[in-house]
Amino acid sequence: MTNTPGPFDAVNTDADTEPTHLVLENALGEHSLWPVFRAVPEGWTTVYGPETYGRCVARLQEPAT
Repeated sequence: MTNTPGPFDAVNTDADTEPTHLVLENALGEHSLWPVFRAVPEGWTTVYGPETYGRCVARLQEPAT
Protein backbone atom coordinates (compact mmCIF):
# COMPACT_ATOMS: atom_id res chain seq x y z
CA MET A 1 0.00 0.00 0.00
CA THR A 2 1.07 3.56 -0.57
CA ASN A 3 0.07 6.97 0.72
CA THR A 4 -0.67 8.23 -2.77
CA PRO A 5 -4.09 9.77 -3.38
CA GLY A 6 -6.86 7.29 -3.98
CA PRO A 7 -9.66 7.27 -6.52
CA PHE A 8 -11.96 9.30 -4.26
CA ASP A 9 -9.43 11.90 -3.16
CA ALA A 10 -9.37 15.32 -4.76
CA VAL A 11 -6.40 16.14 -6.96
CA ASN A 12 -5.68 19.62 -5.59
CA THR A 13 -3.81 19.93 -2.31
CA ASP A 14 -6.40 22.24 -0.74
CA ALA A 15 -8.93 19.42 -0.69
CA ASP A 16 -6.68 16.68 0.69
CA THR A 17 -8.23 17.18 4.12
CA GLU A 18 -11.68 16.08 2.95
CA PRO A 19 -12.66 12.79 4.59
CA THR A 20 -13.32 10.23 1.88
CA HIS A 21 -12.81 6.83 3.53
CA LEU A 22 -13.36 4.66 6.59
CA VAL A 23 -11.41 1.72 7.97
CA LEU A 24 -13.79 -1.12 8.79
CA GLU A 25 -13.29 -4.29 10.82
CA ASN A 26 -15.30 -7.49 10.92
CA ALA A 27 -15.70 -10.14 13.64
CA LEU A 28 -12.67 -12.04 12.30
CA GLY A 29 -10.44 -8.98 12.75
CA GLU A 30 -10.16 -8.39 9.00
CA HIS A 31 -9.95 -4.79 7.81
CA SER A 32 -11.34 -3.01 4.79
CA LEU A 33 -10.82 0.44 3.30
CA TRP A 34 -14.32 1.76 2.57
CA PRO A 35 -15.60 4.93 0.84
CA VAL A 36 -17.72 7.16 3.09
CA PHE A 37 -20.54 7.50 0.54
CA ARG A 38 -21.37 3.77 0.79
CA ALA A 39 -23.27 2.24 3.69
CA VAL A 40 -21.20 0.13 6.06
CA PRO A 41 -22.05 -3.51 5.31
CA GLU A 42 -23.68 -5.72 7.90
CA GLY A 43 -21.11 -7.43 10.09
CA TRP A 44 -18.56 -4.62 9.78
CA THR A 45 -17.89 -1.73 12.15
CA THR A 46 -16.01 1.52 11.66
CA VAL A 47 -12.72 1.53 13.57
CA TYR A 48 -11.20 4.67 12.01
CA GLY A 49 -12.45 7.64 10.07
CA PRO A 50 -13.97 9.24 8.24
CA GLU A 51 -10.58 10.45 7.11
CA THR A 52 -8.58 11.04 3.93
CA TYR A 53 -7.59 8.06 1.81
CA GLY A 54 -3.91 8.49 2.67
CA ARG A 55 -4.52 8.60 6.41
CA CYS A 56 -6.73 5.50 6.24
CA VAL A 57 -4.04 3.64 4.30
CA ALA A 58 -1.44 4.75 6.86
CA ARG A 59 -3.68 3.47 9.65
CA LEU A 60 -3.94 0.09 7.92
CA GLN A 61 -0.15 -0.07 7.62
CA GLU A 62 0.41 0.49 11.36
CA PRO A 63 1.52 -2.60 13.26
CA ALA A 64 -1.31 -4.42 15.02
CA THR A 65 -1.44 -3.84 18.76
